[in-house]
Amino acid sequence: MAFPIFGQIVGISLIFFASYIFTIHISAFTTKSPVFDNIPLVFLVLILLTLPGFFIFCKAFWDYMIAIAALNSMASTLLEGGSLEDTGMHAELIKRRSGSYILLLLLLTIIYLILSVPILWGLLVIAFVYLSLSFQVFALEEEKGAFEAIKTGINLVKFNFIKTSLLLILLGILTYWLLPGLISWGFDKGDLVGFFSYPVEQYVRLLPLDDLNNMLHSFHMPITIKSYDIAKAVVLSCVSFVVTGFTLPIRSLCCTNLYKEIYKKNYAGKIAAEKLASRAQIKKTSKRKNIEDEEE
Repeated sequence: MAFPIFGQIVGISLIFFASYIFTIHISAFTTKSPVFDNIPLVFLVLILLTLPGFFIFCKAFWDYMIAIAALNSMASTLLEGGSLEDTGMHAELIKRRSGSYILLLLLLTIIYLILSVPILWGLLVIAFVYLSLSFQVFALEEEKGAFEAIKTGINLVKFNFIKTSLLLILLGILTYWLLPGLISWGFDKGDLVGFFSYPVEQYVRLLPLDDLNNMLHSFHMPITIKSYDIAKAVVLSCVSFVVTGFTLPIRSLCCTNLYKEIYKKNYAGKIAAEKLASRAQIKKTSKRKNIEDEEE
C-alpha cells in the first residue's frame, strides 16, 4: 500500500513544486530571454514540468484502485487459511480484467454522482450499502463482469441490509474518523504540522488571499483567511488520507468476511431448497405411480 498511497501525495507535490518554482522564476526568465514573453510557450513549459508528477500520481492512483479489488482476493486467501506468498498475483488477476474493472468503477462513480445531490443523500446512503459488496463479488467471482458484480452484490445485501449497514458504520467510525482523527491530533500536538506546513504555505502565499479577504470584509463577513491555516488544513488532510488509505486492508478483510458468510448461507439455503424440491418431486412421482397401479 506504500506506493499507491504515498505515490499520489508525491505526484501532487511534484506538480505544485514544479509550478511554484517556475512561477517565482518566470520574471527572471523573461528578462534574460524575451522568448519566454509568450503565453503559449510558458503554458507548454509548465505542462512539461508538471508531467512527471502527473504520471506518478496516475500510476499510484491506478495501483490504489487495483488494490481496492485485489485486497479482497488476498483477504479471502487468509480467511481460508492460506498464505500470501505472492501478493502480486492477486493484483495481476484484476489487471487481466481491467476493461471490466474500469467499467465497474465508472458505473459506481456515475451512480454516486447522480445521488450526490443533497436532496438524494438518503438514497445515496442506501445505494452505498447495497453496492458495498460489488468489489468482493468482482474479485472473487471471476466469471462475472461489471453489471453482474453489481447485481449479485445487491442480491447478497438485500436480505442482510441491517448487518451490512452496522458493519459499514463501525468501519466508517474506526477507519474514516477515529484513527485519522487520533493521528491528526498527534501531528498537531507534536508540532509536526508546522514543519510540514512550511513548504505548502510558500505556495499558498502566491494566491491572492488579500483580495479575497477584502472581498469578504466588503460583504461584512468576519472571516480572515490566512495562508498558514490553509497550509495546515492541507497537511492534516494528507495525514487523514494516508491513515484512511492504510486502513483499506481492514475494510477489505471485514467486507470479504461478510461476503463469504452471506454467500455460504445463501449456498446452504440453495442446497436445502434443492433437496426439498427433489423430495417433493420424488413424493409426487411416487404418488402418481401408486395411483396408476391402483387404476390398473
